[in-house]
Amino acid sequence: MSLSGNDRTENPADEDNDDETAQQQEQDVIPSFPMLDQVRSYLTQSELSFQVNDRRTSSLDASTYGSVIVTLTLTGHASSYKTFLDLKPQDHRLAVYIETPVKIPMAQRAAATEYLMRVNYSLALGNFELDFRDGEVRFRCVIDLEGSALSQEMVRTNVMVSAATTDRFFPGLMAVVFARQSPMTAYEACRNNNNQAMTTNGSSHGNDQDGDNDDGQPSQSEPNITVAAAATTMGAQ
Repeated sequence: MSLSGNDRTENPADEDNDDETAQQQEQDVIPSFPMLDQVRSYLTQSELSFQVNDRRTSSLDASTYGSVIVTLTLTGHASSYKTFLDLKPQDHRLAVYIETPVKIPMAQRAAATEYLMRVNYSLALGNFELDFRDGEVRFRCVIDLEGSALSQEMVRTNVMVSAATTDRFFPGLMAVVFARQSPMTAYEACRNNNNQAMTTNGSSHGNDQDGDNDDGQPSQSEPNITVAAAATTMGAQ
């Protein structure tokens, strides 16, 4: 299996309504700035479909943005995940969020929290978070770019490692919540899972997550997930 995405075409619904499309494109015009250029280039070269949305504070000047959000869907071995790249040019930060598809019931949030904390303690990059208001679980990884420039390789590393880590430990979370497995048992089962591998653009990558690495995370250069884009529409070109 390989890193792949759907054809980068406009949504078929847009073809049926040219006026609506033109209006939406006018509303969604986002000027280019270096961080966004690198993200777009990586996702485009990886043939991943995505959408770009901004939180404009005053004008079309990129320096006034609160944030620009790039959204896509990634599919791994365990599930599919809504993925958000939050670009904050003013703060020189890029945050990658991988949202899991299940909300944790209130009665199971204590056990889920123990499991996630066991996982987090082993990670070198990023962390899981549980929102006690609604049970949402997500993985977050933030890059501080103060004094440096974002590169496509940095985007690839953080997106792929975040997705791989989420996909690796999501089955354990489900075992804790729905099979009543102990957090320790579920963590050890995921930690010792050595069976995943991936290919990126035709090149095979092995999994050294539990071999040479001391942390419970996929290698930054060789993440262990097969990722495919779900049906999303590329916007704001």
